[in-house]
Amino acid sequence: MNTQTLLQTFINNIIQINTPYSSGSGFVLDGLIVTNAHVVSGLKEVVISAKTLKRQKAAVIYDDQVLDLAFIELPPISIENPLRLSSKEVHDGDIVIAVGHPYGLNYSATEGIVSKADRLEGELEYLQIDAAINPGNSGGPLLNKKGEVVGVNTFILLNAQNLGFALPYYYVREAFDAFKALNKTNIIRCFSCKNLIEEESI
Repeated sequence: MNTQTLLQTFINNIIQINTPYSSGSGFVLDGLIVTNAHVVSGLKEVVISAKTLKRQKAAVIYDDQVLDLAFIELPPISIENPLRLSSKEVHDGDIVIAVGHPYGLNYSATEGIVSKADRLEGELEYLQIDAAINPGNSGGPLLNKKGEVVGVNTFILLNAQNLGFALPYYYVREAFDAFKALNKTNIIRCFSCKNLIEEESI
């Protein structure tokens, strides 16, 4: 699937997220909106919009500072071609497409390759990519040529060219499954013990 077809097929999954402090991207996955924790900035509500979704407030129901992930409640929306997480290992040299809203330029897509599939930064592994990502891309999906989500675009190195990093799909799956198993909202991950806890119980 070429980049143009991929964007046309999955564009309704791409969410724009705005807060009083910044803007970023997100994507729909199995009834929730996935983004980075630093995009929602610790807030309980953010403003979201999409091609088929009017601008509105939505609740942040999961905040994970350890993985830099957040889940946002998804209003009723009909999506013909839903995104799915990849289940296959990512390799160096794989072609990837980053989709998001860099600097407010809605629904921008850039293509590149995986420069390093297991770049260790701190305690986590990231996909190092040369597809151009910029402020506003954070939280958007990194897709393979089949349109599967292989990562969440997370950060770049300042003053560097084409050095972007995406959180791999397996961390997203781990967090998603753990959150769904709790069947509760207002969940955070404890930064010290790494456990998921209800915020009201702190």
